[in-house]
Amino acid sequence: MIAFMVKSVKYTWQLLVILLLLLVQGLPAPVLAIEVRGLYQATVQVDSREDERERRRGFSDAMLEVLVKVSGSTAVSSPASIRRALNSPEAYVESWSTQTRTEVIESENGQSSTQENIELVVNFYESEIQRLLDENNIPLWPVNRPETLVWIVIEDELGERRMLASSANPDSTLLERLDNYADQRGLPLLYPILDLEDQLRLNVNRLWELDEQAILNASRRYQAESILAIRIFRSLSGELLARSLYFFRDNVFSYEEFESSENEFLQGSINLVSTELSQYYAVLLSSTENSVPVDFQVDGIDSPADYSALLSYLRTLEGVNAFQLKRADQGTLILRLETGGQLRQLVETIALEPSLQIVSELNRDGLDVSMHYRWLRD
Repeated sequence: MIAFMVKSVKYTWQLLVILLLLLVQGLPAPVLAIEVRGLYQATVQVDSREDERERRRGFSDAMLEVLVKVSGSTAVSSPASIRRALNSPEAYVESWSTQTRTEVIESENGQSSTQENIELVVNFYESEIQRLLDENNIPLWPVNRPETLVWIVIEDELGERRMLASSANPDSTLLERLDNYADQRGLPLLYPILDLEDQLRLNVNRLWELDEQAILNASRRYQAESILAIRIFRSLSGELLARSLYFFRDNVFSYEEFESSENEFLQGSINLVSTELSQYYAVLLSSTENSVPVDFQVDGIDSPADYSALLSYLRTLEGVNAFQLKRADQGTLILRLETGGQLRQLVETIALEPSLQIVSELNRDGLDVSMHYRWLRD
């Protein structure tokens, strides 16, 4: 396997959300995100339902997958204490069950057969996984994560090119494999509609050329700032030539594979995306040495329901260790947040919350730090 990854700074653009607010107030558009479920659950294949040694191996494999999903880092098992925990994973297991999955296997002569696989479904204690990461100073990637828009084009041995967007095409198994790799990293994906508007902005040949500006122009309608473009060539001899471009913020990353399998390329592309996003958004759960108090002002709190919803959100906000109400005045609250000092990650995490609209950028005045937002009711 030969792989290359190149980073370059290429573009600057803004996503358009709520056009009226942008025109009237000149505020930046929020990044759209979804709450990823199942981060503390993993399903792995095992050889036996009864063998305790095999079950422990399954627990260990599942726990490693969960640690990678929650942290976003494939190097999460480097600390010795985490390796010890992986060798004795039972204390972290909340519940488990087994299930049978039927797999269809295609042979080289075109014949298909089925195989019954035993799967172990494991749920882990959220608090214990977080504690293990925190004790090893490994940041946690919050559950609110931006969707990644995925453009895919394939060229076959006859030179025919086609774009993929749904399971209603001959290469639906490719999308299923891509989704599986993304699920293993806790990465939500979004596929384009590929309607007339999409194809006018980005036709199959421009996508094959990985035309950066055309890809960005076509992606604007989806309000995505995390964008993955994939190009795959398959030859009659089974040779694979594949390349992906990943766009995030002002960066473009390139990833290539040849003399390797399609699965390795797909997994490598997903790993590139999840690694970059987690490095940007992940926060340490506790950091007493660099704790920074922040005056957090929120306008538009006009009812008990607004107040309750805001407090509920702050309780789930990674990077905030504690908070208390400092002042309330005619729909405006000022709260004192005790943070872990990772202010950029805190700002970016709040930007993923659609109910909070930024009024002014984070402000520093000596040791005083303040943030100002407006609460948007549903």
